[in-house]
Amino acid sequence: MTTKPDTAPPGRPKDPRVDAALIEAAIEVLNEAGWAAFTTTAVARRAGASTASLYRRWPSKQALAGAVARHIALNELSGIDTGSLEGDVRELLTRKRRILEASTGPALLSLMGQAAHDPELRRILHDDVYLAVRGQLAALIAQAVRRGELGQAVGAAQMDVLALVVIGTTLARSAFLAPPTPDGAAATDPLDLAETELRLLLSVLTRTGASAPAP
Repeated sequence: MTTKPDTAPPGRPKDPRVDAALIEAAIEVLNEAGWAAFTTTAVARRAGASTASLYRRWPSKQALAGAVARHIALNELSGIDTGSLEGDVRELLTRKRRILEASTGPALLSLMGQAAHDPELRRILHDDVYLAVRGQLAALIAQAVRRGELGQAVGAAQMDVLALVVIGTTLARSAFLAPPTPDGAAATDPLDLAETELRLLLSVLTRTGASAPAP
């Protein structure tokens, strides 16, 4: 990925506690005020760190935003292996929903919404969100092929679209569907939506990855 934090100068090893504090502070600032108020100064102040310490790790606020996105994606989406393709895809969608419902959800949505207006941020999120989701889908499909659930891997073009669908439903849901009310009621049951998304993805995967005809 392209936005890994800079290596600290020789003789000054980075303190992972500072890294964690800065990431957490960045998430809090994004959640509270969005991209417009997301500055390195605000994040450093929230973390109780210096801006110099922040810049030793990330050279710009876009790079810091990429670190936030990567932190969310890698923590939540990696290491899925339930033993079946249906279980794996269900777990992927469950984790995606968990991201949105957790404190990191608004931060990630804020970054993704801003990417259309910021080429550097768009490039960073391409690497740290889109490629992470695409890579996880590819891993799940490869597992299904090894188990014999699919006869062949899904092609690159189909993988591109599947990753966009998984990410795009997240953005569309946040933009077009009302969030649950304080008593938990929602206009559309998110569990029904998740089950429908699961069935659609499995239908595409099983058709696309069906066994190739014998020569």
